Amino acid sequence: MLGISTVWKSGELKDGQKLMECFAGLGFREVELEYRISGETFKQIKQFLNKAKDLKIVSIHNFFPVPDILETGGADVFHFSSEDGEERSLAVKYAVKTIQIASELGARAVVLHLGMVQMDTVREELFGLYDAGKVGSDEHKRRLDEFKMLRDRKKGKTLDMMLLSMDEIEQAAEKYDVNVGIENRYYFRECPNFEEMSVIFEKFGGGRIGYWHDVGHAKVQENLGIVGTKELLDAYGKYLVGVHLHDVKGYSDHHVPGIGEVDFDLLKKYLKKDTIKILEIHPRETEKDLMDGVDFLKGIGLD
Repeated sequence: MLGISTVWKSGELKDGQKLMECFAGLGFREVELEYRISGETFKQIKQFLNKAKDLKIVSIHNFFPVPDILETGGADVFHFSSEDGEERSLAVKYAVKTIQIASELGARAVVLHLGMVQMDTVREELFGLYDAGKVGSDEHKRRLDEFKMLRDRKKGKTLDMMLLSMDEIEQAAEKYDVNVGIENRYYFRECPNFEEMSVIFEKFGGGRIGYWHDVGHAKVQENLGIVGTKELLDAYGKYLVGVHLHDVKGYSDHHVPGIGEVDFDLLKKYLKKDTIKILEIHPRETEKDLMDGVDFLKGIGLD
């Protein structure tokens, strides 16, 4: 069954009951709650869920709701990869709270971003190479090798911190009977990258911690020549917990499925019966376009 992330309407509808009514009215029966939702909106969502039995929360995107020490939320407000002990502790603390909420709501999974390495200028350089049609060229390969070396120099103990954090997260996931999906990332600097995932899943794979495949992020990194979608799925598909579904044009993502470059037929080969499938659509997309995207996915048997 196709579910939808609240991100499509959470910026517009701050009343939690109206937010849920919007998705129920479009025929969705499964919803992912995401990190932009405030504690007050969440209270209203719970009131709706207490009355409406035909809509369920299947996943939650960390950190949820907006942490009480912050005014606005985000998936990267605290980094599990941080060498700052206080920040890493806050990441674990609020992720455990998210896992606990997921358990209380009967959700099956929580989605995590793990952090990043500070190397901001690489983003613009990779986009520039793509715009110039140079992906795959000798110049692109040389620059990408340089970016990888730079990332290795700057990453410090980020992998060690991720592993330490996931030790604590796995304990919480076991306690609350909730799966955790580590999401593949969009930017080159973000964690974990392909190699870091290998280390994480070698230690935690097969338990409560698995892989959350974002099809758009994967396609963007493929377009930029970083790592291929099939390479990701071949390596980590056996740990698959869920997927974020959206389409991509170049390095612009979160479009409705069916209008871009994502190979959804390829994805189908890796989906399991219990894989959570969530449309993660940008608010710019209209209701008509969203439902056209739903029809497209159903038409290829991805529902």
